[in-house]
Amino acid sequence: MKTFFIIIHSLISAGLIYMVIQQMGKFAELGGAFGSGSLYTMFGRKKGLDTSGKITLGLAIAFMVSSIVTAFFIAR
Repeated sequence: MKTFFIIIHSLISAGLIYMVIQQMGKFAELGGAFGSGSLYTMFGRKKGLDTSGKITLGLAIAFMVSSIVTAFFIAR
């Protein structure tokens, strides 16, 4: 059971790392460093999250839950 949760946690971690690195490329210019984020829009940054932002948010929540569950099962 411990091995299963460690494997799931590792997969979620790898997916989260991939999504964060992929999103860093969007705002790699100087304006993105200061939070402008107006790279692909004519009138500034869009409100809300795009699809990759929602996936990253979901993976981050899954990572937090997975961390707690994995720690619980390893401690038992």
